[in-house]
Amino acid sequence: MIKQYIPIACSLHDQYEIAIMHKTRINIAWIDDSGSDHEEAVMPKDIVVKNSEEFLLFLDGKGNERLIRLDNITLLDE
Repeated sequence: MIKQYIPIACSLHDQYEIAIMHKTRINIAWIDDSGSDHEEAVMPKDIVVKNSEEFLLFLDGKGNERLIRLDNITLLDE
């Protein structure tokens, strides 16, 4: 079961936007829909809104585009 989206703090949203604008690689940790933990250095590309939920669009270490719902990200380290 997928949990209800919980909007993130504006200050955290701003950190993602700044990293996108400056094309800065960031380290994030997140929990996927199956409950597995992940951590990776990624290149953020955009914030995408779908069905009133916000997602981080990024390139993973292999160059693949991925989407992670912002409220599933448990750590942001610039």
